[in-house]
Amino acid sequence: MSRAPTLMHWVIAGLTVSFAGVVFDAARAIPSRAIPSRTLPVAMQQYDAPTRPGALPPAHVRAAVLLQLRDCSSNLRMLHVLHRGASRRQIRLSVIWYAGAVADSMAIRSELPSWTADIPLRPAPRAVLEQFAALGHTTTPALLVADQEGRVRFATQSPRSSREVAGLRRIVEGLTFIEEL
Repeated sequence: MSRAPTLMHWVIAGLTVSFAGVVFDAARAIPSRAIPSRTLPVAMQQYDAPTRPGALPPAHVRAAVLLQLRDCSSNLRMLHVLHRGASRRQIRLSVIWYAGAVADSMAIRSELPSWTADIPLRPAPRAVLEQFAALGHTTTPALLVADQEGRVRFATQSPRSSREVAGLRRIVEGLTFIEEL
């Protein structure tokens, strides 16, 4: 005794297939990679070392640099800007991230200024590279400056001329002035 499908059965089957299609499309719309839950300033905070006796007080402004081995020979002007004058005391370089092979770390460290010896040099996680790219920085070196509240205050590529170095110095000094208020 076989019952023929009624109109109601066909309607339910049609709705089920339609609902399955909607679910499938929604699942495909979700990015395959997990969206990074940590912002760049939060990623920087994990490298903040506890204050050592005799060390400068914690800075309200933190910075991070993203670079590659090929940048180290002549394109680290932004590091010099961070180490001059009042910026030296008011901005803490939290981490130097590098893009490239893990084996590059020794060569990069040997090219960095001596004052960066205590700054963590770490491979840039994919999420960090993606967030720099989202800010428009797809080449290196790049500088990121964040305030104590975890807001990105400034991001830039390395200056290309002495005039741009002077401009970067003024911008960085302005950021530290704002944070003192």
